[in-house]
Amino acid sequence: MKMPSISVLFPVYNCDESHLRKAIESILDQSFRDFELIIFDDGSSNDVKSIIAEYKENDSRIVFIREEKNHGLAYGLNKMVEIAKGKYLARMDADDISAPFRLECEYKFLENHPEYGFVGGNLLLMDDSDQIYGLRKYPKKPSRRDFLKYQPYAHPTIMFRKSVLSMDKPYGLEEKPRRGEDYQLFMNLVASGVKGYNLQENVLGYRETKDSYNRRTLPDQLDEVVIRWNGFKKLGLNPWRELHYVVKPIMVWMVPNRIAFGIRNGFSA
Repeated sequence: MKMPSISVLFPVYNCDESHLRKAIESILDQSFRDFELIIFDDGSSNDVKSIIAEYKENDSRIVFIREEKNHGLAYGLNKMVEIAKGKYLARMDADDISAPFRLECEYKFLENHPEYGFVGGNLLLMDDSDQIYGLRKYPKKPSRRDFLKYQPYAHPTIMFRKSVLSMDKPYGLEEKPRRGEDYQLFMNLVASGVKGYNLQENVLGYRETKDSYNRRTLPDQLDEVVIRWNGFKKLGLNPWRELHYVVKPIMVWMVPNRIAFGIRNGFSA
């Protein structure tokens, strides 16, 4: 049996059902057709199971896995990496919309540039009604210092060579699920010499609203402080000298959600 060129890693947990349909269809409608879509339902309590089963019945490229208990994002991502059959692994979230050319252009880039271990692109920012309200651009070739201000790669847009995620539990320990597993992963990869690139294409519609910032909790932000401290050291950056960047997550947590949303997206809230 021929192995797919790309495995799309698609975690699901209690997502909006209409957003889920749009996200799945944006992958199934890609111009590049040689992929498997691994959908991992991490114990959702709403009725996403029947929606996914409906799509699976009509498209054999879908691999559906469901856990009855929620384990956290790192658990699901690690499981999907483990079972993926593709040469490349593409991330996708259940409330975003991939541009129809996304997989094709990322696949061609990695095929033609073997020196890079992963590739991503820019985001179109959209609200809950799919209305585009902004653009988030990323540098083509981020430097190590770019990790100080923010994560210089948009994780939902990324396609990895599977070989660069060959370590055990690339998304971290599943016993302690936390936010920031992607930030940690990128710093670990870059520190180990893996190169990344951002296409200057708008490859994904990313759903972000003021309500998205309600997910921030102080324990999550403290976890990110630790991730930043350890990651900066691995990158050869002095965390004491960059202490204002280390503690940035706590400062962000203290800012009202609507103001943090406006600052992050470059307009008045």
